[in-house]
Amino acid sequence: MVKTKIFKNGLKLVVDKMENYESVSFNMFVKVGSVCEEQGYYGIAHYIEHMLFKGTATRSSLDISKELDKIGANVNAYTDKEETVYYTKSTAENTEKCVEILSDMLFNSVFDKKEMAREKKVVLEEIKMYQDDAPSRAELLVNQAFYSNNPFGRDVAGTIQSVKSLTREKILAFMQKYYVPQNITLSFAGNIDFETALKLVEKYYLPYFKQNGNDVKNNFETANNINVLKSFKDNAQSQVCISFAGVKRGDADLYVAKIFDVAFGVGMSSILFQRIREQLGLVYSIYSNTIANSAGGDMTIRFATTTKNVPLALTAIAEEIQKVKQNGLTDEQFENAKNNLISTIKLSFETTSFVSLFNAKNMAFDSKVMTKEQYIKGVKAVKQKDILPYLNKILVPNNFSISYVGDNTRLNLQKYFLIK
Repeated sequence: MVKTKIFKNGLKLVVDKMENYESVSFNMFVKVGSVCEEQGYYGIAHYIEHMLFKGTATRSSLDISKELDKIGANVNAYTDKEETVYYTKSTAENTEKCVEILSDMLFNSVFDKKEMAREKKVVLEEIKMYQDDAPSRAELLVNQAFYSNNPFGRDVAGTIQSVKSLTREKILAFMQKYYVPQNITLSFAGNIDFETALKLVEKYYLPYFKQNGNDVKNNFETANNINVLKSFKDNAQSQVCISFAGVKRGDADLYVAKIFDVAFGVGMSSILFQRIREQLGLVYSIYSNTIANSAGGDMTIRFATTTKNVPLALTAIAEEIQKVKQNGLTDEQFENAKNNLISTIKLSFETTSFVSLFNAKNMAFDSKVMTKEQYIKGVKAVKQKDILPYLNKILVPNNFSISYVGDNTRLNLQKYFLIK
């Protein structure tokens, strides 16, 4: 049973009581990410995520860890393009302690200058780690290429130079602007009822907001063009990503996109896996995935192979794209993908951590939640005839990007990846 509430100050609450569970997952979902950053602030959303764990007026960083470890709670956080999320999972009797600690981190973090300097080193090492990791580097490059005209192309972590320039004053200014009740959703899922969760929010959150702000509403457009970005890395394999247009959040084609993803690039029976790995033996792994966002989203194909096999793989992928653009999916491919997706949805909703985040994201961006039944109904409503118009809308010859990380940056990727 899902219940929601939007308070007068804009703070959102969603509670999903799940029967026969010991655990409660709690999400403090902040609707601000790297796309909200202006020049001089790049990487600050991610840096703040790190700093909230670095000590409050009454707790050190070690105290936060010890108190959560003592009750066996899982805690973590992440920053993405449009959100920063702090989350815990604990037994029901320890939920209040988790809520109190995250509240303390939100309202009472001190941003000690010594801790800031130390954590900057950690973030810089994180940036270097992903730059050294070829798959991550290819992912960053394809985002940069595809979203070249808007903030979605930037690395969430920022750059080494931008992170070094971040100050305590910038942190406080950014939080004052964005960490406001209108941009925060508190989501509970598991062994907790709405009344209990409401009391926790009224005790640990409502009294402590010092200012209101504006609800973040991102709206970006993605340019139609072809971009190719390459980076040299002397590895045994070359990493390649190919991005096409996807769907905006809330788009009617979202369910169509998800079904096509499963058929085209998810699992061992998918079109890409069967052709590129099983028939041609060119890769160990290949898959596709569609991301919906406020900039139109993207459908990205990812694979790695020996450099000399990159042309063969690109040619074969282009051929498979041409086939589905002309013929769509077979009855078997369509029905299998649909059933697979429905089963995946059902299994995902058995996990309190998934439900809590799923509800938080829907509540944050749409001010309402989607039930498992509604999600499945949306998938079931898709007809096979819906696939072909969608594919011919997104798999177009003038709007895709390719990233390449490998030892032959002179390789002409567009020569082999021809879309008509």
